[in-house]
Amino acid sequence: MHFISIQIQPEFLPQFDRQAFLTRVRAAGRSPEIDEFEEKGKRYLQFTFFTENPRLLWQDLQAALYRNSEYRSIISPISIAVCESEPEGKHANHDFLLLHHFDSSEKLDQLS
Repeated sequence: MHFISIQIQPEFLPQFDRQAFLTRVRAAGRSPEIDEFEEKGKRYLQFTFFTENPRLLWQDLQAALYRNSEYRSIISPISIAVCESEPEGKHANHDFLLLHHFDSSEKLDQLS
């Protein structure tokens, strides 16, 4: 099992339109688990999507969010997207890929 998480950075939470985000991903047939948490005194918002096919999920999310000409300028500068695998068994590997980062100088990984 894999999951892709999109995290909204704390400084953008007050003006972030959660409903617009959810409308876009639900229109793409995706429904996330939503977590709000505090870490080191900062509040974060994270949307997590579970899948057996992370490549297809990421394509759907990119089309709905990051490649959409009207929404890209809203979501790109305020979010980080990562793909992780749930390890199976006590000696299994845990994969972590950085798929999107608000800082364009960050090196991104590709789903193979």
